[in-house]
Amino acid sequence: MTVAAAVVTHNRERLLRECIAAIRAQTHPVSKLLVIDNASSDGTTEALRELDVEHVRLDENRGGAGGFSEAVRLGRELGCEWLWLMDDDAEPRPDALERLLDAASGDVVALAPKVEYASGGIDLNQRGHFRRRLRYLPPDAYSGHPSLGYTSFVGSLVRTGATRAIDPPRADFFVWGDDVEYSLRLAKLGQIRLVPESVILHKREAHLHMNRRGRFWNRVLPLEMYPTPIERFWQNLCGLRNYIWMKRRYEGQGALSAAGTTAQFMLKSLLYDERPLRRMKWIVRFARDGRAGRFRNIAPQRWRQMVERGEV
Repeated sequence: MTVAAAVVTHNRERLLRECIAAIRAQTHPVSKLLVIDNASSDGTTEALRELDVEHVRLDENRGGAGGFSEAVRLGRELGCEWLWLMDDDAEPRPDALERLLDAASGDVVALAPKVEYASGGIDLNQRGHFRRRLRYLPPDAYSGHPSLGYTSFVGSLVRTGATRAIDPPRADFFVWGDDVEYSLRLAKLGQIRLVPESVILHKREAHLHMNRRGRFWNRVLPLEMYPTPIERFWQNLCGLRNYIWMKRRYEGQGALSAAGTTAQFMLKSLLYDERPLRRMKWIVRFARDGRAGRFRNIAPQRWRQMVERGEV
C-alpha cells in the first residue's frame, strides 16, 4: 500500500529534522513526503532544501488549521492510497506506519496510532469521542482497535479516497478543533479506528504554569486546570469559537446552551487567569462569532502587539 506523508511546520527546524528522519526510517517506506511550511523564519526553508524534501511554503502563517487544510488538499493528489498527517513535533516509532497498515480493513477511512509524550505516558487529548463534549478515550480503552469519534492530526493515516470525497479541513478555524471537525465528516464515510500497537511520540510544549489562585482552586475543586498567559489567550478564544460552532453545526446546540458554554469558559478565566476582566469582552465576541459562523482570526503577532499596547 502506497503512503504519502504530509508534515505541517512552523519555526521548529530541529523538531522538523527529527520528524523527517523518523518518517524516512519507517519499516514500511513512504512513497512521497511533503512538508507544508507555515511561513517559517528560522531557517526551515534552507533545511528542507538541504534534506531534499518536497515542500510548499505558504505566504503567511495560516495556523495549524490552514497548514493541514493545504496538506490534505495537496497530499490527496500525490497518487498514493493513504495520506499520513502529522505536525513537526511528532516522531513516529520505526514500525508505526507498518502497524497502522496491518490494521487496515475495508470499512476503515482513518487509522490513529497511540500518541505518547516524549517523557512517557499517553497523550489522551488526541483520541476520543464528541458527544455533547469532548470525551477523551480512557487509558483502559487502549486495547484492540476501538472505534473513535475523532482523532487529531498527530500521526493519523487517512484513506486518500476519503479525503477526495469531502472538503479538506477548515482553514478558517486557524487553531484548535479543525481535526475534530474533519473527523466528524470522515466518520460519515466509514470507521476511524485506534491502533495502539502503533506509537508516535508527541514532543509538544506543555506551557503549563500555575499561579496562587490556580493552586487554591485546584485544591478546592474536583478537577485540575491551568491559567493561560494573556499572550497566548488568542488560542483559547479560537478554541471557544470553533467549539461553539461545532456544537451548533453537529448537535444543534441552542442559544441558551451556548450561553452556558460561554459562562463556563468565563468562570474558568475568572478563577485561574491573571487579569481576567480584560478577557471577558473577547470571550463574548468569539463566542458570538461561533454562533454566527464568523471566523475573524487575529494573527499571533498582531495579538501580542495588542497586548503590549493595552488593547487586550
